Amino acid sequence: MGPTPRPFIKLLRQRVDEPPQAGAVSAPFEEQRGLIGALQILLQGSPPDEGLVPALKGFIADEQRKIFEIHRQGGSGREVVEAITDLTDAVIISLYRLADAACDPDLRRTTEGCVLIALGGYGRRELNPGSDVDLMFLYLRRADGYLNAILPPVLSTLWDVGFVVGHSSRSIEDCVRIAESDPTSRTSMMEARYLAGQQEIYQAFRDKLERSVFYKRANGFVQRKLEESRERHQRFGASIYVQEPNIKEGPGGLRDLHTAIWIARVTQRTGPLSELVQRGLLSQEESGRWELALDFMLRLRNDLHYLCRAKNDVLSLSLQEQVAANLEFSDTDGSYAVEQFMQRYYLAAKEISQLSERLISRCTRGKSQVERVMNILKARDIGDDLTEIDRQIHVLPKKRGLFREDPVRLLKVFWYAQQMGYQLSAEVQDYIRADLHLIDEAVRRSSRALGVFLAILREPKGVAGWLRSMHELGVLSAYIPEFAKLTCLVQFDFYHKYTVDEHTFLAIENLEHLDEISGFYGEEFRSIAADAKKLEILRVGLLLHDIGKGEGRGHVPKGVALVDAIQARIGLPEADADDVRFLVAHHLAMSHVAQRLDLDDEAMVIDFAKQVQTLDRLKMLYLLTYADIKAVGPEVWTEWKGTLLWELYVKTHTILTRGIPEGEDDLARAERVKSQLAQELSPEFTVETVKRHLQEAPTRYLLTTPLGKIASHVRLIQRVQQGEEAASQWAAFPLAGYSEFTICAYGRHGRLAQIVGTLTANGINILSAQLFTLTSGMVIRHFRVDNGKGSAIEDPKLWERLVADLRDVLADRVNARELIKSRRKDVLARPPQKGALPPSKVEFDNLVSEAYTVLDIRTQDRLGLLYLIASTLSELSVDIRSAKITTEAEQVVDVFYVTNKDGRKLLDEGRRERIRQELERALSEGFN
Repeated sequence: MGPTPRPFIKLLRQRVDEPPQAGAVSAPFEEQRGLIGALQILLQGSPPDEGLVPALKGFIADEQRKIFEIHRQGGSGREVVEAITDLTDAVIISLYRLADAACDPDLRRTTEGCVLIALGGYGRRELNPGSDVDLMFLYLRRADGYLNAILPPVLSTLWDVGFVVGHSSRSIEDCVRIAESDPTSRTSMMEARYLAGQQEIYQAFRDKLERSVFYKRANGFVQRKLEESRERHQRFGASIYVQEPNIKEGPGGLRDLHTAIWIARVTQRTGPLSELVQRGLLSQEESGRWELALDFMLRLRNDLHYLCRAKNDVLSLSLQEQVAANLEFSDTDGSYAVEQFMQRYYLAAKEISQLSERLISRCTRGKSQVERVMNILKARDIGDDLTEIDRQIHVLPKKRGLFREDPVRLLKVFWYAQQMGYQLSAEVQDYIRADLHLIDEAVRRSSRALGVFLAILREPKGVAGWLRSMHELGVLSAYIPEFAKLTCLVQFDFYHKYTVDEHTFLAIENLEHLDEISGFYGEEFRSIAADAKKLEILRVGLLLHDIGKGEGRGHVPKGVALVDAIQARIGLPEADADDVRFLVAHHLAMSHVAQRLDLDDEAMVIDFAKQVQTLDRLKMLYLLTYADIKAVGPEVWTEWKGTLLWELYVKTHTILTRGIPEGEDDLARAERVKSQLAQELSPEFTVETVKRHLQEAPTRYLLTTPLGKIASHVRLIQRVQQGEEAASQWAAFPLAGYSEFTICAYGRHGRLAQIVGTLTANGINILSAQLFTLTSGMVIRHFRVDNGKGSAIEDPKLWERLVADLRDVLADRVNARELIKSRRKDVLARPPQKGALPPSKVEFDNLVSEAYTVLDIRTQDRLGLLYLIASTLSELSVDIRSAKITTEAEQVVDVFYVTNKDGRKLLDEGRRERIRQELERALSEGFN
């Protein structure tokens, strides 16, 4: 703990605790006689000592350094905010008393009394380092002469020494009128605290507002505050688990606690937290949790203000690592310090949210004896000793022991609510929390409990919501204890927007909203989901797919081991358990293959099909992969990712349905394709012409390219052979969200970079690229592109301009880089820094593909990235054969299939290292 002596503050506080009589002014203190004397001269209007404000600033700075030292050495949030409040009180009270003493007594008498009051957060004694100070000068009768004599010197001195002060001067009648019409002023005055002046006036102010305003029209006040909370939550993300939370105004922030206290004060006429416990509105245990969560939030807010040197309540990604270090979190083998810190934040926010909601519910549900009797009379039995009243599930007083009689009811109560569309009443929620210990090992191994749990998961709608409720009330973690470690668990990156538990519920929710997806993929998702045999088993897989993350890094194998233990305990049938184990073990596989690997490599698709084994598993994995990706963040799922997944699904489905033709090798299949194509292109081309063209094509091209596309390529090739520099074509696929662009031209080193640069200059975003080189030297380059916003490009004029630009660039009349510079200067700029983004990562893999080296690049997303990479690789004499680009929030994952100029893999380790270094330099610095 840091140093704490503050003699001047202590002396002032002694005087505050024993305020002077009406009109009296405290005498200056011996320790500060020189400073106070100088202040008196200033306030009397004499020429002030030039060193006055610097001296006062120096005193305040010294005290602030001591308070900061308390914070830095681990002082509690409450201790620091009270110390800041003490310091603020000392300065303001002494200035006010000195101003009052210096005032002409005749002017003072005209007011018939005045008092200085702290409002809002200052009134609550919760000043953080950057907080504003809200003051009110309250008088019995307005006297402008007195106010003009006392307010300007007090306020100007406060401003000069660095305080941010909001102020007002009002009569008691003014306060009543304003509090009645303005809810914000009303709550600010509810927090009022006496500072200096005549206490009788302050007490009259409290009595008048409590009698005339605070406790009147309570229902209207409550409704306004609840509506304000809903609007505020929507404004700041509508979830506790946003990635960059506002710790004051967001869901689970400090304002939620304030709102609950205000509602309790108005409806129950309560005071401090201890009184809430005495009145039975909070238990002693709940009060302790409230204090811990509040203290953590105050300490966090203190640190944010200190770190930013200003008022700031947004816990941005760029600040989170530093705040974690400041609050003494440290890395462990299983998690980073910032992940532990953010988990602690979300737990505190969740605690605040739940306790606030609970307190508000208890304060607003009170009924008279007559109403309680009427409720008992109209209660409808729904089974298992549960009753329904006004579409809420209740437990009658005489049935309070229903969960002790049968603990499986702790699960079944959720099934009743789900089936009937009812809510759980507040007292039932309290009973559930109190009886969680009844879910023991016997209940977890109960076939009845499993039956209820699967019945909840089997419903077409509302499953995610009720699982979330089970989690919030502790039932889910009581039944599956391994799930507890996922509570508010954070993955610190720009990619994962939600905590692991919330991500899990969102993934399950995504399956419930397939009917909201429009277009081609929506129809296919719904068709596949309707054909899935056991939706509840898919949901078990989704519920447990990230269960291993609670054990640290390497979550997939750890998750499989946990799932085996969970399924053995709850008694899932063996066949279902095998499917769940498969889903957990392979929940990343389909996304990885579709987005990173070459889907035209049939051997790779066959290998994936062997892992999947059955059509039922393929369908479940496809739906799980969609739900998982979409639940990562609001903009992570794209039509392009949907296209890649669908392509892999169709190819795998074909293999699992028909298998691979036996007895026919690749060469024989290629010859069969040539014959079919010759017939298709007849009589447009002679058979001999077609076969001559195709004889030059690589076997892999013939086996992986649809016949219709090969036919269009033959036409493009002939145009080049007839004298065009390059021949191209485009087609738009609006439903799929992309367009295709194909260009044929004779190969030349660096030509891909030229083409990519020209596309970039025209504002075209490249999603993937494929290259096929014929033996004649002709190169077919095929691109999938969009407009950078996930939509196909359909404007013919844009394509016409692109083709004209390509003619100039490929003929060396225009330099691609100069073309970009003239149209898109931002492309060539040094990449902006995005805070917590990790550095670029470049990796090589020579095992995935038999023919190519796979180059995997993770880096910050930016304009012209593919052009930068293609240009760098061209300068390094590396040829790109195909490419896939996947965006993950602020990052992209680019996968390139590359060779040396002679078409061989990059096998030399030294050369690969040089390429890695040059790429990392280029990605860091941009173009020179």
